[in-house]
Amino acid sequence: MKSNLALRVLSALALAPMVLAPIWFGQMVYEEYNIPLYPLLLAVLGKGLSWEWGKMFQKKGAAAQVVMTFFAISIAFMAKGNPLFCIWLILLGVASVFGITKHFKFALGVPYICLPVLSLGYIYYVNENVSREIVLWLIFVVWATDIGGFVVGKTVGGPKLAPKISAKKTWSGLFGAILFAMAVAYVFALYLKAYRLLPEDDYLWKLVVSAGILAVVAQVGDFFESAIKRKLNLKDSSDLIPGHGGLFDRVDGLLFASCATAFVLAFIINGWMN
Repeated sequence: MKSNLALRVLSALALAPMVLAPIWFGQMVYEEYNIPLYPLLLAVLGKGLSWEWGKMFQKKGAAAQVVMTFFAISIAFMAKGNPLFCIWLILLGVASVFGITKHFKFALGVPYICLPVLSLGYIYYVNENVSREIVLWLIFVVWATDIGGFVVGKTVGGPKLAPKISAKKTWSGLFGAILFAMAVAYVFALYLKAYRLLPEDDYLWKLVVSAGILAVVAQVGDFFESAIKRKLNLKDSSDLIPGHGGLFDRVDGLLFASCATAFVLAFIINGWMN
């Protein structure tokens, strides 16, 4: 157990800079050197998830996997200026992959992968003043959710949350995930406030409460991926990341949380909530 935890920590420490650097420096690198660093990060994510999806389903031939990868990478680079067109691309991707495989559940991997890629792109470019910070807030909240759920669930234990889907998840872990997410969101909101990136003081508490809600959404994403693996009789989505399993195992919560965040932002920005 201790060796596995150490491996998880080492893998996380190695991967974190590879994720955070493109987010933090992406805009600057593009303006200075015309290198789309952040879209490249999303493209790698889309490619990796497409590869794992094909591996999980053990589909015949590589054609469907190549098509899925093409749509994921295309959306990674088009999310900035064409979010609505990307929605149509996703629908076309579902039809294309289904046409190749005649397997509808496999074809649903297109929106499962591409909608989060689109969402992460949309969030990053939605407001040049704070978009980078919104993405970082989202990443930190999801990480805190994973850590809080793991630490509190292991330490406290107790009744299982949904034993038929995930044997290890507990109610105490869920509450720990929510508390950790809200605590991290509070600290991050203080940072935003210090640099005058919060338009109003009450936004601090809105971010904290939103983090608690996102923690639940991320847990739903975790359960969703667990249900897929259970259906496919798999323990991990792959063995790509030492100590963590596969890429889906690492970002399952982020996939759902990013979509939820982008959806709410779209409502707010377009005035649909007025």
